[in-house]
Amino acid sequence: MKVLVFGAGVIGQIYAGRLSAAGHAVTLVCRQTTAARIRATGIILCRNGVVGTPVFPNIVVDAANAGIVDIALIAIRRDQVAEALPELRRIRATTIVSLIDLPLGIDELAGELGAERFVPAFPGVAGVLRSGGVVDYLEVDQQPTTVGRAPRQRWATALFRSARFSTSVSSDMRAWLQTHAVFIAAFESAIVGSPGGLTALAANSSAVRSIVLAVREGLNALRKRNISVLPTSIRVIFLVMPVWFATRYWRRALAGPLGILGMAPHSLASRETELPALQDDVRAILRGQKMPRLEAIFATSTSLATTV
Repeated sequence: MKVLVFGAGVIGQIYAGRLSAAGHAVTLVCRQTTAARIRATGIILCRNGVVGTPVFPNIVVDAANAGIVDIALIAIRRDQVAEALPELRRIRATTIVSLIDLPLGIDELAGELGAERFVPAFPGVAGVLRSGGVVDYLEVDQQPTTVGRAPRQRWATALFRSARFSTSVSSDMRAWLQTHAVFIAAFESAIVGSPGGLTALAANSSAVRSIVLAVREGLNALRKRNISVLPTSIRVIFLVMPVWFATRYWRRALAGPLGILGMAPHSLASRETELPALQDDVRAILRGQKMPRLEAIFATSTSLATTV
C-alpha cells in the first residue's frame, strides 16, 4: 500500500518506520533539516532497549510532491494544524487519517480535507528522539492506536494492524478526544510544573492525588455536558475506582516507562506550544462548569520545568 506520513516528529517516525518495515511504500513529509538527516541515516527505532534496522522511506518536503497515495497519516501537533492546512489540502489520498490531539475542530478539519475520506484517530505510541537520531519509544498498553468510526475506518484499521500496532475502534471519537484532553492536559501540566521533575512528582502521593482529583473533576464536568467519558479504562480508573487506588496506580505508572518515556518528554517539549492550546481547549469544552482543581493544576505549568 502507498502511504504518506505528514510530519516527522517522534509519532510520525514511529508510524513511518513500522509501516515501512511491514512492506508498505512509505513517503515521509518533513522539514529540510530533518529530511537531510533521515535520508542519511534512515529512521532508527528502539523499543524495549532493542535498536531496529534503519529503514529508508521516500522523503519529500512538500506533500504535493508525494503523488497519489492510498492512505495519508497526519502526525503533527495540535498547534501546527492552522499553519499546515494549506499543504494538507494538497494531499492526494483516498483516505486521510488524523493522528492529531484535536479535541476541538475535528469536524472542521474533516470538512477541509473531505469528510468522505477523513478518519479521526489517535496514536497508541509515545517516545523521545535520542542522540544519533534514534527514536526510543513504547506502545502504550493502556491506550492502543484508536480509530474513530468513519466511512474509511476499516482501511485505517487494516493499515495499522498490518504493522502489528495494537488497535481499537471508538464509536465516538470526538468524546474520546475530549476525554483524553482533560486527562492529558492535567498530567502534562503537573509534570511540567513539578519542581523536582517527574521522579519527585511520582514519589509525592499528595501531588498525584491532586492530579487524580482534578481529572475526576474534569470528567464529571464532561458528563454534565452530556459528553461520554471514553474509553472505558479512563472512566473506570478515575470515576469508579477509589481515589487511593487511582493515586497508587498513577504513582507507579509515572515512575515507570509510561511516565518516563511516554509522558514526560512530550510534556516538557510542548510546554510552550501544544500544552497551552490543550488547556484552552479543555476550558472551552467545559465552559460553564466550575473546575478549580483543574485550573490549579494548569497554573503549575507556568513554573520552571525541570529535567526528568
